[in-house]
Amino acid sequence: MKKILFTLLLAAGLSVSARAAVIVGTDVGYLFDSKEAYYTGRLGFEFHQALSSSHQLEVEVGYTETREAGGDASLLPLTLNYRFEAETAGAWGYYAGLGAGFARTAVDGVSTGGSVRLRDESFAAQVFAGVEYRLTPLVAITAGLRYLWIDEVTLASTRFKIGDDVAASLGLRFKF
Repeated sequence: MKKILFTLLLAAGLSVSARAAVIVGTDVGYLFDSKEAYYTGRLGFEFHQALSSSHQLEVEVGYTETREAGGDASLLPLTLNYRFEAETAGAWGYYAGLGAGFARTAVDGVSTGGSVRLRDESFAAQVFAGVEYRLTPLVAITAGLRYLWIDEVTLASTRFKIGDDVAASLGLRFKF
């Protein structure tokens, strides 16, 4: 948790010191292979802006969970992303980016010996792209696709392949 807070404070400090725009966004999506909802929230700053494009650095947290056979499993990826945004004619634009970080996998269930809580962290990476419609210069609606890959985890001395998934999402972006 200290690392997350430090990263968020660093991003906020850099944006203030460089007088860069702070960007906050959130998405609600659907993971096609897992057949689960996927939620993300991000905080970033614009470190370079040209006439019709923007380069951004952001911290993003994702979340998904599933319930099967009396147990709960959750996945919480935390990534540092680079995002490129470009404007087109009118209110439309597009974005693309990539990110890397780690994901925390948690499984809670019940066994013959009582309740079971298993946790592990592993490497996570993603690539994303989509379109946005600017409602105002500071607010946009986004729609995109995301490819998310997460390395294996070890739970109860057994290695499990988390693997990859593709998500479609809708979201909001605010620029301050």
